[in-house]
Amino acid sequence: MGEIIGFYPIVMSLIDKIKTGIIAPLVKEKEDGQAIVSSIKEIFSATKEHFSALGSLLVIELKEASQRLGKKLVLLLITAFMAVIGYLFLWAGIAVYLSEYIGLPWAILSVAIFHFLWAITAFLISNDIKVTPIAPATAEEIKTDVTCLQIALNKNSNS
Repeated sequence: MGEIIGFYPIVMSLIDKIKTGIIAPLVKEKEDGQAIVSSIKEIFSATKEHFSALGSLLVIELKEASQRLGKKLVLLLITAFMAVIGYLFLWAGIAVYLSEYIGLPWAILSVAIFHFLWAITAFLISNDIKVTPIAPATAEEIKTDVTCLQIALNKNSNS
């Protein structure tokens, strides 16, 4: 029982601090009609700070990603360039090899015809592939949003 009595003044002082430090200002603001306004201001301020921090984080991450992707792009371009050069030399070698049997002009013409036939085949195959929109659900949602916005604007202009 003695422990409870010794604890009582501490609890009462905490309650007094809460009443004077938190509750009394809220009651005064409520009496002035400012409690809701100050709460809304705090919410908007916190929201603004949150989105500002998210934006800053996004900028930092985009800079890092662009540096990484820039290096990767350069390496891929070098790879593609070297592959094209290697491909040309491969077919030049094949043409030179064939030229021993059928002559150089016919060997070059054979290599060219081979490539044109493959190009025509790839083109015909690609024409058979049906292309669909990339994001049809998103496009449909945007159309719905635009329609709703137009209806709302028409209602406001008629009012």
